[in-house]
Amino acid sequence: MRKYQEEIYNALAKKAKAWGGSNSVVKTNKNVSEVYYYGNKIAVVNHDTKCATFDNCGYNNASTTARINAVKEFCNDYGYNY
Repeated sequence: MRKYQEEIYNALAKKAKAWGGSNSVVKTNKNVSEVYYYGNKIAVVNHDTKCATFDNCGYNNASTTARINAVKEFCNDYGYNY
C-alpha cells in the first residue's frame, strides 16, 4: 500500500476531523467521513451504519481507483458494507 493510501486508511480509522494530502482530503463530521480527490467526492463512509458508497466521478483511472481501493480495504478490515 502506498503512503497516501495508508494515510487515507488511517484517517478513516481514526475518524479524523480533517486530513489532507496534496490532492486527497478526508473530512469527518457527525460520524460520516467523506473522501475527496481533486475536489470530487469519491467515497462516503458512515461509521454509525458501517456502510460506504463510492463514485469515481467519471474518472476511471488508476489514481482514482487506488484511492477508492484504500477506502474499500478499510471497509473490509473493519466490517463495513459497500
